[in-house]
Amino acid sequence: MGRRVGQHRGRPGRAAAAGGAGGAGARGTGPRRPRGARAPDLRPHRPARLRRFPQPGELAVEQRRRPGGRVMGLLARWWRWLTVPRSLPTRHGRPRGANLGTRRGSRSGIALVVVMTTVMILTVVVTDLAYTSRLRFLVTAHRQEERQAYWLANSGIQLYRLILAANMELANSLEQFADFLPFPPGDALWQMVPSINTGLLTMLLADQGGVDIDEASQEDKDRFQQTGQVSDELRQQAIEEGAGLFSERSWLDLPGDMSAEVTAEDCRINVNLLASSDGTDLENSPTFQLLLGRMSGEENDRWLRERNLDARELIANLADWVDADTLRSGSRGGYEDSLYQDEEPPYLSKNAPFDTHEEIRLVEGWTDEVYDRFAGQFTIYGNGKINIGCGDDQIHWAILKSSYVNGGTLRDNQVNDIIEQIHDQELVVGFSKPKDYIDFLTGLGLQVDNELLNHLSDQSLTFRIVSTGMVGNSTTTIEEVVQYTKRGRSRLLYHRVY
Repeated sequence: MGRRVGQHRGRPGRAAAAGGAGGAGARGTGPRRPRGARAPDLRPHRPARLRRFPQPGELAVEQRRRPGGRVMGLLARWWRWLTVPRSLPTRHGRPRGANLGTRRGSRSGIALVVVMTTVMILTVVVTDLAYTSRLRFLVTAHRQEERQAYWLANSGIQLYRLILAANMELANSLEQFADFLPFPPGDALWQMVPSINTGLLTMLLADQGGVDIDEASQEDKDRFQQTGQVSDELRQQAIEEGAGLFSERSWLDLPGDMSAEVTAEDCRINVNLLASSDGTDLENSPTFQLLLGRMSGEENDRWLRERNLDARELIANLADWVDADTLRSGSRGGYEDSLYQDEEPPYLSKNAPFDTHEEIRLVEGWTDEVYDRFAGQFTIYGNGKINIGCGDDQIHWAILKSSYVNGGTLRDNQVNDIIEQIHDQELVVGFSKPKDYIDFLTGLGLQVDNELLNHLSDQSLTFRIVSTGMVGNSTTTIEEVVQYTKRGRSRLLYHRVY
């Protein structure tokens, strides 16, 4: 920019003084100032300079001088960048953010980013809250259904314990008339009600109330066959039909369904009695002969042979598990524990009675398929005497194929024919005492060992009750084994909830 007229690099007052003297530039024509006096400042007046904000570089230098200053400075700068409009001028005259138009400092779309981030965070929080609330609701509802199912199952247990207690009282009352009854008096009552199913009763009452079961939907039929439960429509119809005269509420007005059944443990072969037999004379024990008879037959022999198994060895392994010694029974020799050293992890023979029925699976050779095929007629409870009034074909098979009848030489077709004749006899007269059963077999021309009479009975004292409660999608099963005395007193031997 060009220099002003009449102004030079020297003091600005000199040129002005020279000009004021007519341009002659005479030095001594004007008034003289005293010696030592300061020349006046003829420059334009400038206001006091305000404190300016440090530039980014200066701010960084100043922040490095104190701890944490850099972080706070960056936060302050970021906050001003977000909150102060770009068109607002600063004290220096430049709009704030004018130097941020480059790619590094661009703020375009920041509001949209902030809004989207906020919405995303709120969405995550609300979704998590809704999921947690829904989960807690479902857990609470499921627990409520579980408790209702448990008490429905417990109702079935208590109902059958009441029936069994009444059965013992009835047996004592009818014992003096046993010779005149066509059935064993000890099992007169519980065999009349071997199972209870409220779903089935609901369908029967609904049928009487006007709902045609034959025209019910296939979905209702499939649901009842699979789960034992009925639809709400059939249940409501049964409730209306089952209402009593003195109560508006039906005894089937339940939150779900219940299914219960009872079986006699005395109708099975007690494998724990193998412990009382001598290891050297195991095959002559009554329990061994009955077990061998149960596992005999052409079909069973072929099934065992295909799996390279022997029925006598399987029974001997059961005896080794429950007896007190550590030697293998019979002529095989060796130690019992050697059979289980190759297991993972290895274990020892128990040498004590079975505590549960499923414990049989631990015995050598008793795999799942062997257990499922034969162990259904085994028990670990009772006094070892088999009740002849149970009507189990497999028990009749075990007796007829044992050495107590014709020395165990009966063929399969002969055994099947005899079982059919036993069923016919039970329908007409029945067997009120074990001696009637022996006399019937003798009357068919069979040779029966008198020792068999000591292992038969006409009354069951040990029972297994299995009751299942079903509410919604929850199912609870209670299983109990109860032993009664002839006076009607009971003792709980086994209890399980699953």
